[in-house]
Amino acid sequence: MKFNRLRVSLKTKNLLGSMQTRTGLTPNIIARFALCMSIKERSVPNIDAYDDAGSEFAPAVLFGEHEPLYLALMINRLKNDRLDPELYLHKMTRAHLNRGVGALSPRINDLSDFYELVKEERDV
Repeated sequence: MKFNRLRVSLKTKNLLGSMQTRTGLTPNIIARFALCMSIKERSVPNIDAYDDAGSEFAPAVLFGEHEPLYLALMINRLKNDRLDPELYLHKMTRAHLNRGVGALSPRINDLSDFYELVKEERDV
């Protein structure tokens, strides 16, 4: 099982661009953190809540050398949600990514905000 290319919503694309401007971080770094934030949430994101008019990410770019780790996180989350990874890996990864970016964006005004969030998550 592997990730496919992921196309985010237009809103997510715009939010990633805005956070990149505010922090200097690349969209893939921001997206990785956002994905983890969403995976950590108890609720299941709605796969139909997001359009596909935004940017497309290749798995190698989005996850880099850590792709196997993100794949394991997603498979674990899908199993916890009682969803078949073969059927839902792509759809739910996309939904988690979009939801996570939406949740992260209002919390990030500059790089120091991102740094503080990372510190908070490490201390949990």
